[in-house]
Amino acid sequence: MMQRVTRPAKIALLITAALSACVIAACGVALALRDWVPGLAGCADPTRPPKTAVFTATVRIEQMYPQLKPIRSVHWQEHEARARSCPEIGPMDYEMNGLAVITPDRAAELSTTAASAAPPPDIPADLRPFAPADPHWQPIGQGLLLDRESATVYFTRISS
Repeated sequence: MMQRVTRPAKIALLITAALSACVIAACGVALALRDWVPGLAGCADPTRPPKTAVFTATVRIEQMYPQLKPIRSVHWQEHEARARSCPEIGPMDYEMNGLAVITPDRAAELSTTAASAAPPPDIPADLRPFAPADPHWQPIGQGLLLDRESATVYFTRISS
């Protein structure tokens, strides 16, 4: 035998269906607008540049690589080591690349401990104007590459 649905039960079902439709519609609108309104879906602003400007402060580089002291000039920048995802899976890693010009005497000292020639590094476009014209890179430890003729050191470092 079939039971009849009472009027209060019908009203409860109707309210539940309407509320569910509103929640689904609100989620759909939020998903549609997430690219237009940064942060709506909990994501970082996609228009933010993933790299920094080129810095010329020597203090940080001398602290990171004291064996290069004294540094005459330095050009470095940081950028995100991987593409962002939304939602973020974990903390972002950052890569620092740069070129430091050291004294010729210091370059001579470092090159005596250097190994044979190293393949040329992939220097970021913003730093290429500061790179030597025809470098002959030698590894000198800690991921550092030295071009003795120009007394230029290329460095790269990944951090979280």
